[in-house]
Amino acid sequence: MSMVQAGFLILGAGIFLLWTVLMFRTLFRLRRRGEEKSGSVFPGPGETLGQWRNWLTSPEDRSERRWLGLTTLAMFAWIAINAMLIGKL
Repeated sequence: MSMVQAGFLILGAGIFLLWTVLMFRTLFRLRRRGEEKSGSVFPGPGETLGQWRNWLTSPEDRSERRWLGLTTLAMFAWIAINAMLIGKL
């Protein structure tokens, strides 16, 4: 494995790690909000969908949505570039 390949792999791992942290933080936050609103430890599907709608539209969560979207796009780009470069490096 060349240094370029190793660096590219490390870059992909970093992007994935950041995406994972942001996604789990979002999921746990939505679960907590659903639990607080419903008063139940296990909010139902309706409450869960409502929390997703609130998260997708609320101005308070705009920064979090932006970061998660950007890291998702970065991960897709990394995957596409990796697929194009297989065998060329």
